[in-house]
Amino acid sequence: MGVAMLMAVALSLDGLGVGLAYGLRRIRIPVNSLLAIAMCTVLAMGTSMLFGGWVSLWLEVIPAQLLGAVILLALGVFQLGKAIRNGSEEVFPKAVPAMAYAQPKVVLEPVFRFQLQLFGLVIQVLKTPDIADVDGSGVISLKESLLLGSALAIDAFASGIGAAMAGMTLSVIGVVALTQIMMLRLGQQMAGKIPVYWTSKAEYLPGVVLILIGLGKLI
Repeated sequence: MGVAMLMAVALSLDGLGVGLAYGLRRIRIPVNSLLAIAMCTVLAMGTSMLFGGWVSLWLEVIPAQLLGAVILLALGVFQLGKAIRNGSEEVFPKAVPAMAYAQPKVVLEPVFRFQLQLFGLVIQVLKTPDIADVDGSGVISLKESLLLGSALAIDAFASGIGAAMAGMTLSVIGVVALTQIMMLRLGQQMAGKIPVYWTSKAEYLPGVVLILIGLGKLI
């Protein structure tokens, strides 16, 4: 359970950043939208863990647990490297630049452009969370939550394969989903209250935690 909690925290810090951004802008996320976001994480990580489990059945030369640990370790190094490169930028630069107190107004594109460039839009949501509030209502609707949930589920999908091959059970999915909801809520409640120093350092945590989990599975 301890490893599951570490994994959940590592995969949910983007949710904390999004919650902080929405808290500063008074954008609400209703309970049904939070549940939809959690379901996106469940589906993404569940699919990737099932795939990782299937792949491990066919591995003969390399032990599945070893390969899974290496995957988690590589993801951690990638995340940490990205955080170091962005260390001189503002708090949560890649995930949530919207946390800045002043930012140019986001120009929304027509809906049909969203449909044609869905993957690009999902990435853009992580960079500028305001985009998920497509209608500008100040409330993340159920449909809009699917867009936000897809963006937040990217890391869970990437990590799920390594987690399954490293021997983690499907129960970790529920822990990650619940932690995602808690981080979003916590971010909204703590908006403007967390010192910038600590929030800037938090960007390094996902990479460090994934590296520790990978090393733990290798030992």
